[in-house]
Amino acid sequence: MSNIQLAIFISKTSVSIAEVFRSNQTIHWQKDFELLESNAEGYRTQLTKIFSELDLSSEYSDYSLAWSSPKQALIPLTLFNESTSVDLYHLLFGDTVDANMIDFSRLMELSMVSIYEIPDWVKSFFVIKFPTIVFKHEHAITLRALFQKNTFNRKVIISVCDDYINLAVIQHNELKFSNTFECQTADDIVYHVLYVIEKEKLNTEKGELFFLYSNVKTLNAVQAAQNTIKNLHKLGSLALTEADSSIKLQTLCV
Repeated sequence: MSNIQLAIFISKTSVSIAEVFRSNQTIHWQKDFELLESNAEGYRTQLTKIFSELDLSSEYSDYSLAWSSPKQALIPLTLFNESTSVDLYHLLFGDTVDANMIDFSRLMELSMVSIYEIPDWVKSFFVIKFPTIVFKHEHAITLRALFQKNTFNRKVIISVCDDYINLAVIQHNELKFSNTFECQTADDIVYHVLYVIEKEKLNTEKGELFFLYSNVKTLNAVQAAQNTIKNLHKLGSLALTEADSSIKLQTLCV
């Protein structure tokens, strides 16, 4: 399938698999699955079962994977060049994660590096399954995709994952703000979004606020959060625009 990319969005609690048309970034089909395992072998077994039941093409133009975890950070490239991904990760999150589980992606358009943890079972399973697959943290994919579009006007982007959100602010072709917040409910999402808007005074100038979701669960959370935000009338000059799928952004990053 020369025009179709196999895109995967995975966390410790879910996996979404989609065929996405590269020409127009539309999703051909997508299937979402819960992952309810406690060890690497359990994940491999469940993923093997999931993929064995899918009617996948024998070949795609590209294969990509977005790993979802709140333990990620954006580091200035100058600082990264003076240290290592392992040392920086341990400084930020502690040394409880093995060095082999720490990875990074350069975002040259931002002069930054995304550092994150990714379990061995993710890499081992998917590299064997799809040898040419490209791995990145989902937030790095989102930022790279967004910076291939118009980034002059103010944009507030909330990417909703299973148990956290990434909130980024882009304006004048720069990343002005980026942070991760743990969230369990739509109300948690609303709280963090409105707090950042107020603290950073983001509602004083015209711009867009939009949500990204990865699966049905996060879409439901987005819709609930959007309804609450609309009813609170605290966006000021920000326009709340239609939510979109984050999985299709992977076509812009391989």
